[in-house]
Amino acid sequence: MNMLFVAGESVDAAREIAIPRADRRYEHILKVLKKAPGDEISAGSADGFLGMARILSVSDAEIRLSFRPEKPAEPLHPLRLILGFPRPIQANRILKDISSLGAAQIWLTVTELTEKSYMKSDIFANREFSSALIEGAEQAGNPRLPEVKTFWSLKRALDALDSLDTRNAAEKPVLSELIPQFAASGTRIALHPDSQAVPISALSLLEKPVTLAIGSERGWTEQEAALLQHYGFTICSMGRRILKTETATVAAVSIILSKLNLL
Repeated sequence: MNMLFVAGESVDAAREIAIPRADRRYEHILKVLKKAPGDEISAGSADGFLGMARILSVSDAEIRLSFRPEKPAEPLHPLRLILGFPRPIQANRILKDISSLGAAQIWLTVTELTEKSYMKSDIFANREFSSALIEGAEQAGNPRLPEVKTFWSLKRALDALDSLDTRNAAEKPVLSELIPQFAASGTRIALHPDSQAVPISALSLLEKPVTLAIGSERGWTEQEAALLQHYGFTICSMGRRILKTETATVAAVSIILSKLNLL
C-alpha cells in the first residue's frame, strides 16, 4: 500500500478517519509500515486529492487519523477497456491491475463464450468492484478510480460506445474542457488470435482516446470479431503464444499506454 485511500464516508464531522481493526489496512499500517501515533502516511481521497494522513491514536479497536489534502492527483489515462467477463477471481485481479495502470474506464461484458455461472458472482451481479479498484489505486499512489460498467452482451456494449462517442462529438466544446480525454471517438482496437491480424506492437500514432476490446478466457467468436470490425475496431494480435486473459490484458494495456507516451 503506497497510499492510504480515504473514502468520503470514512471521514467524520471532526475530519478524522477511523480504520477499524477488521480492516486490512489496520495491520498493514502497524506491522508493515510500522507506523505509530504522530507519524504520517501518504494518502489520497476519493474526490481525487493527494495529501498526508497523520496518525492520531491507535487502540485495539481502531486507528484514528486526520487527512490533509494538498494537491489534485494526475488524471486517469484516456483508455477504455471492454473486457469479456472472465472467471471472477481473474476479474478481481484484472480490475486491480488496470486500476493501478490508470485506465479511465472498464466495461465488463458477457460474451458468447463467457461461462454463464460467472454472471451470478458478486463482482458482476452485485457490482462489487470497489475493493479491487481501491487496491490498485493504493498501489499506484493515485486515488482516482476507473469508471466500471457492465453489459449483458457485446452488442449492447458496442451500441453504448457508439452512442457515447456520438454524444461526445455533439458536445465537444463542453467536453473538451471537462473531460478532454474522451471528447472524440479515438482509436478502437480488438485483440483476437488471427494469423492475419496486425501485431499490436506494430500500431503507431494512436488517436486518443483508445478503446481496447479483449475477449474472455477463450477469446471472441468469429461472429463477435466480425461485429467488432463492423463497429470500427482494428483486429490485432498479441503474437503466437496463448496467454491468459489477465496476462494479455495487462500486456496490451501497457503497450498502448507506452505508445501514448504515458508509461
